[in-house]
Amino acid sequence: MKYFQNIIVLLLSVGLCSCETSVDASDLLKNEQLVIINGYLSPQDTTLKVQVSRSKSRGATTTNSKDMVIKDATVVIVDEAGNEVALRYMDASLNYEAPASDLAIIPGKKYFLRVMAQGKEYKASCIIPIALVQKIEHNIQIKQDEFSGNRLLKVTIGDIKDQRNFYIIGAAVAKSFDNGGGTTNDGVENINFEFKQFATDISRENSVITADGFFTLSAALPNLKLKIQVANAEKILYEALRATYLNNSNNGNSLAEPIIAPNNIEGENGFGVFAGYQLTEKEVTF
Repeated sequence: MKYFQNIIVLLLSVGLCSCETSVDASDLLKNEQLVIINGYLSPQDTTLKVQVSRSKSRGATTTNSKDMVIKDATVVIVDEAGNEVALRYMDASLNYEAPASDLAIIPGKKYFLRVMAQGKEYKASCIIPIALVQKIEHNIQIKQDEFSGNRLLKVTIGDIKDQRNFYIIGAAVAKSFDNGGGTTNDGVENINFEFKQFATDISRENSVITADGFFTLSAALPNLKLKIQVANAEKILYEALRATYLNNSNNGNSLAEPIIAPNNIEGENGFGVFAGYQLTEKEVTF
């Protein structure tokens, strides 16, 4: 089904565009405007993407993220052998992009990001995790409480052994409605794992990792498909997306302490994350 979104990539895209709260929490804004740079690499990518933007000033009323994007930057990704690819700005996605076929993203290898923006140079590096999650199991149960959906999805991950791992979990149900006359209406519902979408095996190495999510399902619908995706991510990417999620969830809660997102962008007033991950997916029909 072509309309099936890449759930983890969708989450990463949210991370590209939603770090403002985490930046503000770090008290870095002060009197300086930051250059925010985010880019995430995976061997499973079809497109390499990096976003370059300016931070909003405190108290600014601008809410259109497109107004904050820096569109005339120079963005280059380089591998250990010196092979490089220049990314071009794409207005449709607000990202700098290049086909993944232009630069091989290989597990265990190191990659370097170079950005020239507003007359200043920024650098970062990442290492692609070697291991992929090999085992994903699922179980769907009926829930009695329909307030948060009438189905519970339990995802079980086979932990990658003998190392620390940082997992990001996503899933979606694709529904196809028969309108008659040979036409269909397609829809997708992302499954809500809440905070459980972030899981790690720290302090419980080689353990079983589980996450529970909920969604709504009508028993009368045929042609249902479930896609589950699990990213094995660098720690800094896990922590950045976790901070963004928590800050967004606590937005408006005056009692919640903002979480400071990590930063590995080198350069004057630079902020953001350049990191690697590996993506495993499982698709089933039920």
